[in-house]
Amino acid sequence: MSFQIWMKTEKPLQQLASEIRDLFALPTFKHHTLAGESYCQFEVFGMLLIIRQPDEEPHNPEVDEEPRDSEVLDYPYSLDMHLSFTDHELDTDTMEYTLQPYYAQFLAFHLGIKTACLQKKKMGNHWQIRYNFYCKNPNWKPSLLYGEDGWKPAVITDMPSPWRSMLPEF
Repeated sequence: MSFQIWMKTEKPLQQLASEIRDLFALPTFKHHTLAGESYCQFEVFGMLLIIRQPDEEPHNPEVDEEPRDSEVLDYPYSLDMHLSFTDHELDTDTMEYTLQPYYAQFLAFHLGIKTACLQKKKMGNHWQIRYNFYCKNPNWKPSLLYGEDGWKPAVITDMPSPWRSMLPEF
């Protein structure tokens, strides 16, 4: 199971990785650069987290696995989370679709950054996708409880991108 969350911030990669490490109580990360792309990697209990800062150069098929979607071109970082499950009968698709927006909102709130994540749905024989966008609500007040006058959610969900069909890969 794996998913990706895009992050928009002015913070440098090392600072962002340190804040995510502290937030999730992760072990020390390893900083690498491969083919012009800088990234920090965490490994813990069958989980691999990679915070990438994609190269600013135009798409190079020899370097990149795939080009970025236009909705997230202005998001300079991505958090790739890979979880390994062996010998199981878990429905990891449901877990992935539930955890991805949770972590996107969690990061947006606790780090004060903008995040984006992909949402998929099956339509007949093909898939449709769109991006959901999140940011911390600057008007959120922790002293107000849900239902009280003036309460506002801690995370703002911006307008998602329109649904579009995924092109099949051959």
